[in-house]
Amino acid sequence: MRKRIVAILTALVCLLAAGLFLLGPFRFGTGTYIAADSPMILLDGGAGEPVVMWGRTGNFQTGDRVLILHNGTMMLSYPAQMSVYFCIRLKKGDITDVPEEAMELLREMGWLEEKELGQNQ
Repeated sequence: MRKRIVAILTALVCLLAAGLFLLGPFRFGTGTYIAADSPMILLDGGAGEPVVMWGRTGNFQTGDRVLILHNGTMMLSYPAQMSVYFCIRLKKGDITDVPEEAMELLREMGWLEEKELGQNQ
């Protein structure tokens, strides 16, 4: 009887946690990591412009494919910014995996220098 009550309570807690997560502001996204003055990502399905990531980003190199959990909101600065809860590498990459338009945009804004490209952040 006690095991049954514990199992039911555990299931209810899991359902409650899943519901809060789904109703909360949490979102998953994928993109290409860019090592700059502040870590950035090119989000898949985005406007093709880099987004500055604030929070726990890890030790990645420019061009790595990453999965991020973020708060679902993007600050409308230039470049845009978002808070990141965690970020994991899906696939190693290199600088050739980043579209040249995005790299040129970052150079124009002063976020990248040639010596920084491809370095760890």
